[in-house]
Amino acid sequence: MNFWKENPVFRGAVYVLGAVALIAFFVRMRHPSAPRENDRPSVAVSPSPVTKPVVPPPVNSAEMRARCQPELKDIPSVPTFEVGENYNRVAVQLKVRFLVDNNGFVMNAYVSGAGVVTPADQEVALDYVRHLSFETPTAEECQTLKMQMVGNFHMSKSSSGDWTTIFDVHPVYSFSGGQVVVNPN
Repeated sequence: MNFWKENPVFRGAVYVLGAVALIAFFVRMRHPSAPRENDRPSVAVSPSPVTKPVVPPPVNSAEMRARCQPELKDIPSVPTFEVGENYNRVAVQLKVRFLVDNNGFVMNAYVSGAGVVTPADQEVALDYVRHLSFETPTAEECQTLKMQMVGNFHMSKSSSGDWTTIFDVHPVYSFSGGQVVVNPN
């Protein structure tokens, strides 16, 4: 028996399937699309999307110094300046500048201005400043900074009418209304 000659429907189906396969082959060759399953490599080689690291907005050094303000821990009693009765006690002033390291210790204290204060009183004031300790911020950007500070000694009348020496200390850089302020005094 000759199966091919006796079944014209089967023969027609094979011809149609062959023709469809041939047309599909030529269409695919003319318009290549995504790679077929067996053409894909076993390891994905698609480029990974480039991700940029998250970078905080730039902060200038003055702004960073304003954020890293140290706080005075304990305030020992301020040395008293001996001023004679013939001087205007309001004019008695002594300005010191110094650095505070990230451990809260004072470094490089020096007198930057004085009025009616003896050299001995200046030395006592500098010794006082050198023994101050500060609480420093623990933020990472503050760990390498040395904060610039200004201290002012001046005379003031107490509520009892006695003259006492006052010490005011503040950082050179601070914030006021969201803006960095440089306090030279």
